[in-house]
Formats: sequence, C-alpha cells, structure tokens
Amino acid sequence: MRVLIYGAGAVGGYFGARLQEGGADATFVARGNQLAALRTHGIRLDSVNGAYKAPVRAVPRLADAPPADLVLLCVKGHDLRAATIDLAANLGPDAVVMPLMNGVGHLDTLREALGAGRVIAATVFIGARVAEPGVIRHSAAGFVRAGRDPDGVDPVVTRVVDFLDAHGMNITTSRTIRLDMWKKLLWNVGFNGPSALTGATVGAMTPLPGIAWLIRGLIAEAVRAGQAEGMALDDALVEKTCAQTQGLDDFKTSMLQDVEAGRPIENEPFYGYLLTLAGRHHIALPLTRMLHDALALRFPA
Repeated sequence: MRVLIYGAGAVGGYFGARLQEGGADATFVARGNQLAALRTHGIRLDSVNGAYKAPVRAVPRLADAPPADLVLLCVKGHDLRAATIDLAANLGPDAVVMPLMNGVGHLDTLREALGAGRVIAATVFIGARVAEPGVIRHSAAGFVRAGRDPDGVDPVVTRVVDFLDAHGMNITTSRTIRLDMWKKLLWNVGFNGPSALTGATVGAMTPLPGIAWLIRGLIAEAVRAGQAEGMALDDALVEKTCAQTQGLDDFKTSMLQDVEAGRPIENEPFYGYLLTLAGRHHIALPLTRMLHDALALRFPA
C-alpha cells in the first residue's frame, strides 16, 4: 500500500516518519522551507519514543507524487478547501483518505467532495511541533483512533488500520469515532483559544480562577452544541475534560504554537463550527461567540 502524507508539519511529519521507519512506501507533500529541508536533508524525528533520521521522497504537489492507495491528510483547517480540490482532481479512483485533523466539520467537506466511502474518520492525540524545517520534536502521546463515520468499522477501515499498525503507526479502530472526535473537540475548544489570547501554557492557565471559569464555560457550551447534534455527551464531561490536563503543565496548545510561529490559527474549525451549529439548532453560546470574535480581531485570517 502506497501512502501519501499530505502536509508534512508536526502531525504529518511524525506519523510519516514512523511509517517510513516501519517499511511503508511513503511520500510527503510539503511546501516552502519544509519541502526544501526534506529534499535536502531528509526528515529528523526527535521523539520520546525513539529518534529517527532518513532521506524521504518529498514533492510540492499531489500531481507530482506516485499514485497513492492511502492519503493521510494532515493539513490545518484553513488549508482544507484547497487540499480537497486537489484531492478530488488528482487522487486515483480507488484511493482512500484518512484526515488527521482537528475538529469535526472537515469530515462533511471531504465526504461531499470525495464520497463517503473514500473517507475514513480519525482522531489524533499527540504532542509535537516542527522545531525547524525538516525536524519534528515529539513530546507526548502519538496515537490515532479510526472508524467509519459516524460509527462502526468496515473491511476497508480494518484493512487500512491493520496496514498502518503493522508499519509502525500506533492506531486502533473505534466504533464510536464521531463521539471520539467530539470529546477531543471539547478539550481543543476549552484550551486552545484561551492559550492563544493569553500566550500561556496549559499549566499557567488552569490555576487562575478567571481563566479556569472561562475554560469550563467553553467546554460546557461545546457539550451543549454536541447534544443538540445528537451526540451522547453528558455534562460530567466538563470536569473530565479539564482533568485531562494533568502532566501538561508546560504544554503549548496547537493554536498557541501557530501564534508563536506567525501562522494562521484554527478559529473556524473550533469556534466557528460551534457557532454554525448554534445557528442551526437555535441555541446560545455566548462565551464561544465572544472568544471567536476576540480571536478574529487579534489574529485576522
């Protein structure tokens, strides 16, 4: 099975390196300094699970890559539209796509463009960053759950997951994948926006009563939006989600890393998505609205 890693940032770089290390035929689609570094020096993975360094095949466009059987789509939400157009135009008819992305709404975009049968839903748990072009620094977790949206596992999912697992990727199947994605979204909504606005790590925010109140309020609003969508989210998830910060004192959220690197932030995949649901179901999410608008002013797209 030929694997294409579409987007060679922290997530794509980490999992692509692990797959290549495990013997998979992998190609990276990258751009800018990252593409240049991958072509010149290869990829270097500094990881708590073991280091790896090797040359890689890196191309600037999907059209320049060998035909792929599986695409790991590892782009940020603001790059989804362009990536979807590229995939629809250039991907082979039998290839499947597994997005390793934040949020939930991207699934609908991909299914509409490519067909539901070609999209495998997944959620990623990882602490990693691009330390410099071509170098991925991995500090925590590094595993994936995958399934058929909204729930269940079929032979295509099983075949892909078994292949990835056999080639060095820490991945398991899930029969409740959309619920899994929502539970991760709760954490992202609670901690990403406040960290971007304050410039603070998770451990610096949680002891402050005012910030802790905001985080809990944002998670509670996300639970309400998920419930309106028919997700089995209970109110106790607010405290359970906050408890997941143990051991993350120095952890920088993905949105804070984007701010520090001068990259666009994922305001719409997190807060914009929830506001779309609020309009659809006629519910009020005042803290989500406030944070979305504050982020839009502070970090305009």
